[in-house]
Amino acid sequence: MINIKKEQIKWYGRNFDYEGIRYFDYSNSGFEFCFKGKKAVCKILSDSENWSKENQGVLAVYISHLKSASEYSGTSFWEHFPQDFSTKIFLQKKENDIVLFESEKEEIVLIRVLKISEAAFGYAGFASLELDGKLIKKNYAKLENSNNLKIEFIGDSITCGYGIEGIWMKDTFTTLQERSDKAYAFKTAKGLGAEFQCVSWSGIGLISKYVDESINVPDTTITMPLLWPYTDKSASLRLGIEPELWNESRFSPDIVVINLGTNDASFVRDQEDRRVLYVHNLRVLIEEVHRRSPKAKICCCLGIMGQALCDSVKEAVQLFSKDFSSVQIKAVEFPVQLDEDGIAADWHPSEKSHSKIANIMINELKNFN
Repeated sequence: MINIKKEQIKWYGRNFDYEGIRYFDYSNSGFEFCFKGKKAVCKILSDSENWSKENQGVLAVYISHLKSASEYSGTSFWEHFPQDFSTKIFLQKKENDIVLFESEKEEIVLIRVLKISEAAFGYAGFASLELDGKLIKKNYAKLENSNNLKIEFIGDSITCGYGIEGIWMKDTFTTLQERSDKAYAFKTAKGLGAEFQCVSWSGIGLISKYVDESINVPDTTITMPLLWPYTDKSASLRLGIEPELWNESRFSPDIVVINLGTNDASFVRDQEDRRVLYVHNLRVLIEEVHRRSPKAKICCCLGIMGQALCDSVKEAVQLFSKDFSSVQIKAVEFPVQLDEDGIAADWHPSEKSHSKIANIMINELKNFN
């Protein structure tokens, strides 16, 4: 078996290194490699002891069989991407030894490993990769400057693919039901052939997390303005280290999509002072996104789980545009999910509903202003 270093393979999404381990925690983050051989085994660390079985980390392994090494260029996330994963991996131990691929004969395979559960729960840390075979090497450094469209999605449980494999009124959320690879962000990126990353967290908002209607103070234990600027604040704090600021040069988006407000609405409840605070915080986040990525177009969207703050999104976009008239920005209002399309766990969108809003996003992002 040959040991492969983390620098020899291709990475997606935000990640950071600590004590020789590469942590990849956000939805749809992970890695890929292509090799010719019989077996591939990796070791993934997780903090499973801190979570119930319902909230441990989950990975998906996608395998594509190739006829020759020349079929693999390593230049696009969507190159030879299969229709579905081959294996779902539950990170139930502190150290998880995972057989990614095994065959009696040599084969050429392209393997992707993505985290399809979210950063709010069990994390994933790449410790090692061993191959019985030969790595098909590519110069991945060129990808940073590729001409592929790049999209960053900033969102909540909807972006995470919360509860997609669950059923409303029957199931309560577990990470086993979460499918970020069936959510609108993933589908939008696929439809546009774009490289992408997600910074998403269930229950999160701009002024408050989701709160019950009996609660009259905002839950600010975590809000997107406190999370987004960092590579992976949650995993860093769990490891006892200071969170690092995300270096935009590692992934410089052409478009940033902001889908936040569903959870804020649980606190705003038509109270004008709270609504104005939401507009202000969204306006501020938009400007922070622009200052970090000055060449990026910005799309603010909302509505699939409720439209109470859709006009407020439009207001924040208009306020920003008054000060930054040259920036391409738009607000997109999604239709509310329909019963006939199915409702997922905890009244979240089904895959069919995600597909519908992905089609809207694809059209909106193709025809920007």
